[in-house]
Amino acid sequence: MYPMPSSIPQDMQDALDRFTSDAEKIINSFLQSLQSLPQARPPIIYHYTHDVGLRGILESGRLWLTDIFNLNDPSELRHGLSPAINIMNKRAANGSPVSQIFAKAFEQGFEESGKFFVCSFSSRGNELGQWRAYADNGRGYVLAFDTKALEATFTGGNSFASAFPVTYDDAQLEHLHGQLIERVFNLISLPVEKDLQNDASKDYRENLRVRLTVPVLQAALFFKHMAYDSEKEYRFLLIPGSGVPTSETKVRARPYSLVRYREFDWRTGAAEALQRIVIGPAADHEKATQFARDCLRSFYVGTVEITRSEIPYRAL
Repeated sequence: MYPMPSSIPQDMQDALDRFTSDAEKIINSFLQSLQSLPQARPPIIYHYTHDVGLRGILESGRLWLTDIFNLNDPSELRHGLSPAINIMNKRAANGSPVSQIFAKAFEQGFEESGKFFVCSFSSRGNELGQWRAYADNGRGYVLAFDTKALEATFTGGNSFASAFPVTYDDAQLEHLHGQLIERVFNLISLPVEKDLQNDASKDYRENLRVRLTVPVLQAALFFKHMAYDSEKEYRFLLIPGSGVPTSETKVRARPYSLVRYREFDWRTGAAEALQRIVIGPAADHEKATQFARDCLRSFYVGTVEITRSEIPYRAL
């Protein structure tokens, strides 16, 4: 539910609500199409991490979902949002001054318009690029989870928590954003048509901007650039306030920045989901194996297989 300033007339409030309903249908339809694809849910999903991450996940029984505006690579989010920005700017360039002002506010206002948190997995548990990028340059670990059990605990039948395979198709991303902007564009000029007063007009357009920004952000998270296709990413997405079993937003430090995140308690509902721990190809096998065993012995109840990646790779 979006807050509705009392200054907005009822018929315009109704128009905003219709857009929100249409946008939700567009997003949900695409999400359902992702989830219905053959092999959409791989039987096992893999989470790459370093030694500190392994201990933390086992000791706390929690996985971190990071605020999308604090992801390691900001270009990933920019790529997901750029089609919407480009489409809006092109439409506005030939439109009224009001539409051009709206397009500028739309482009600049993403971070203030809602928080989304993601946790990344992969359907590939022994991929060199991910060992290098996400697991201490091959010296870390991969945790292998049973997808069905982990996902069921995360989503709990709640429509605001979802899990899906990432898509690497820019044309689909552009089409999805185009549908959203097509439905919103004529609503931008509605205050002029209704001869709405200035303050009420601003309230209306700000409300409309937020209602567009939220589904555009959500749509962007379904996609990554095709150069990352080898990762075969599988995402858990959380929209706060959805009743998913997580803690409140926390903050951790990164060099010269603070990172917002939420914790997903996977162990309480799906302790058996952890199937295997894989040691990285560049790790000291003996030490890394002993560390994994010690962590399991200290923090985990159950039997988990420990294996080693056989990729010939030596970290520099």
